[in-house]
Amino acid sequence: MLLLTHNMLTSNCIKGVSNGYPLIIKQVEVVEGDLECPESGRKFPISSGIPNMLLKEDEI
Repeated sequence: MLLLTHNMLTSNCIKGVSNGYPLIIKQVEVVEGDLECPESGRKFPISSGIPNMLLKEDEI
């Protein structure tokens, strides 16, 4: 995942999150790992360099 992509991602669309930026990179190697919302702690997995930002129904 490119750092430019990381800088555009936010988790403020999750219910109850008012400032979900910047997401915290939990792994040094960004090909695999997690992005973490600094407010809710919600983790978004990164697999093969692609972050999965899909929300669960109860998070919308």
